[in-house]
Amino acid sequence: MNVKLFLAAAVFNGAAILSTMVSAEQLDDIKSAGTLNCGVLTNSPPLGFQDPKTREPAGYEIELCNMFAKYIGVKPLLIPVSPQTRMAELTQGRVDILASLLSYSKERAEQVDFSGAYIAEDFNFVVLDSSNIKTVDDLSAQRIGLVKGSVLIPLTEKRLPDARVLSFETSAASFLALQQGKVKATVYRYSEGRAVQRNAGDKIKGLRFLDEPLLSMPSGFAFRKGSPVLVKTADEFLASIEKSGEGQKLYDKWLGKDSDLKATRKFDFGKPQSTWFAN
Repeated sequence: MNVKLFLAAAVFNGAAILSTMVSAEQLDDIKSAGTLNCGVLTNSPPLGFQDPKTREPAGYEIELCNMFAKYIGVKPLLIPVSPQTRMAELTQGRVDILASLLSYSKERAEQVDFSGAYIAEDFNFVVLDSSNIKTVDDLSAQRIGLVKGSVLIPLTEKRLPDARVLSFETSAASFLALQQGKVKATVYRYSEGRAVQRNAGDKIKGLRFLDEPLLSMPSGFAFRKGSPVLVKTADEFLASIEKSGEGQKLYDKWLGKDSDLKATRKFDFGKPQSTWFAN
């Protein structure tokens, strides 16, 4: 056998074994500590929020992290993170896992490892119910309010090249601009838009979702890069709750028929997120 090829193969196989050992050690470390440090959102109902009665984190992703911790035989420690800091919290080792509505993208997948999906929702343009806007095409040449830095900005500009996108610092500011008529539309994922409308109270102007989705985006657990054993374990967990029906029960409780959102699940727990973007 060619010596160079032999050495190259040895180096490759050694690196593969080392990678598996490192990832196994991450899972072993979590089990040894007896705690899974879960990075969660606490301001995105019904996915993750602070229960006003107990002052404890609650919601769809909170329960998922609790269930996964039980699956691997440890206790969950819920650590609040923000959309701006969650990736750093994970990559710098302050949390072991993110259950924080981190949408999959190829760019993010270069920085962290994703499990399969545990949620997938459409993102739709939202207008005032009293608006004369009926279809997405009616938004051409109109002002659309989006959060600064959002992945939705280039997608909106591609779908509506003649529209004028206005950037706001927060989703709340974009919502206010819509209520005040400063923009004709914004974009929400279904659960977010319904929650915003519900939490804003009876005095707001009603909202209406336009039928054509801008995109459908999955989210799942995220782990530090180089974590194949953790990812495999998470995928096995998600597949198990898909098969047992526990996933559907959880979905119905927070998003589906048993909630005020009445959403319909259009995904399988554990489905690889990259398949959403295969084409």
